[in-house]
Amino acid sequence: FAGFDRLDHNPSKLYVKSKWRPQWDQVPAWVTKRLSRFFARLRESFVHKRAKSNLLPFQEKLLTELRQHPFLLFPDTDKGLGPCAVTYDQYIEECLAHLTNEEIYERLSEQQAQTLVSELHEKLEAWFEDWQEHLHESELKFIRRHLNDNSSSPFGQFYILYKIHKGIKDGRWPTRPVCSDVSSLPHGLGKWVTEKLLPIAKTQKSFFQDSFELKRILDNIRVLPSNAMLFTSDATSMYTNIKTPPALKEISSLLQKLFNDGTFRHYNPKSLIEALHLVFENNFFKLGDTYWRQKSGTGMGISPAPPWATIFYGIFEEHILKKWKQYLFLFKRFIDDIFGIWLSDPSPEVNEAKWEEFTQDLNCWYGLTWPCTAPALSCDFMDMTISIENGTLVTRVFKKDMNLYLYLPPTSSHPKGIGTGLIFGQVLRYRRLSTHQCDADKKIREFYQRLLARGHSPNTLSPLFLKAE
Repeated sequence: FAGFDRLDHNPSKLYVKSKWRPQWDQVPAWVTKRLSRFFARLRESFVHKRAKSNLLPFQEKLLTELRQHPFLLFPDTDKGLGPCAVTYDQYIEECLAHLTNEEIYERLSEQQAQTLVSELHEKLEAWFEDWQEHLHESELKFIRRHLNDNSSSPFGQFYILYKIHKGIKDGRWPTRPVCSDVSSLPHGLGKWVTEKLLPIAKTQKSFFQDSFELKRILDNIRVLPSNAMLFTSDATSMYTNIKTPPALKEISSLLQKLFNDGTFRHYNPKSLIEALHLVFENNFFKLGDTYWRQKSGTGMGISPAPPWATIFYGIFEEHILKKWKQYLFLFKRFIDDIFGIWLSDPSPEVNEAKWEEFTQDLNCWYGLTWPCTAPALSCDFMDMTISIENGTLVTRVFKKDMNLYLYLPPTSSHPKGIGTGLIFGQVLRYRRLSTHQCDADKKIREFYQRLLARGHSPNTLSPLFLKAE
């Protein structure tokens, strides 16, 4: 529109799709006639016939047998590594291995669960009554719509992801517990909380958006000190181990401070703090026909969990970055994954002592633990291998050993544009994340071969790969 600055346009994601349709008497007669002729001609172009299956006979037989198998389930694996097969008993047992931790979860009877959810509904209504004048109309409509839609089945859903990339430990595959809040009463409010917390999370000194942003940061480091070494850290069950009371206390205090000093003015601190309590203290969910409550920790699958976790540890990072600035050339964190560049002390004894002290300091925030890799010249972080070569940082694309590369086969009924987008996106990713083009070339060739192995034709692939370059 004239006079509209797109750079300032940051529309909220909290909106309800309009169902408005004009009344028939409001539609001009010529529009109705043209539409009728168009649809009549369109119907003539389509002939009803039985569609040919895009599965081979043995594939149909195998899928039918798997679907009808009385004992097998097919949950997803972590990190998008594809589906896996487990027995029903095994899956339930491994779910209960998490849920029977009485410090974090509490089992409820159906009556207890329904009573607690009814009380939560009343609290949410009271929050609306108190703060509706401070909400934009679209926000209010969005939160209310989700509250009404989820009232008939007001519980979240619990499931686990198999972390097959971690390998078997103590005779079992490790699993990640997820509490999806999509069907829960506070889901809409949680989305609102997310929108308010994200701008604050992005201002944390260690924050970066994704691998592309981290790559840009690394590219801006032209020369490294000769004593630079790389390290990574992955928090141990960060979400589960974020204790709710101290997290509410610390984050609430920060929200009030940032509002009072004028750093952020896009929220009302009292309404946001009340919403945090409603979302994070009322995680009620189901597993099958059983009912549960999360007493402590943050449920992975709750909408505002990522910015909540980012901000919570970011408060403590201010102390870490200030105390260790002499040794930290770079310190970046993506929720529960840290990448850093450590400046080694000339004295091996002093360096070992300082490194030990630093790693202990990382663990001094309300019980969170951060196992660190030893400083080295190379490390794998997210989807990159980062190395120090000739005094500069070099990046290559990293792939997990368990990746099955389950790309869509050519017989898939997906729109053709999906395959084109996959090729263009992956080629661009390999180019952007690789320092040396020869490394990108190698990955692109491997990608091409994997698509061939999935049944794609060279005659189809080659023009797309050439165009993607």
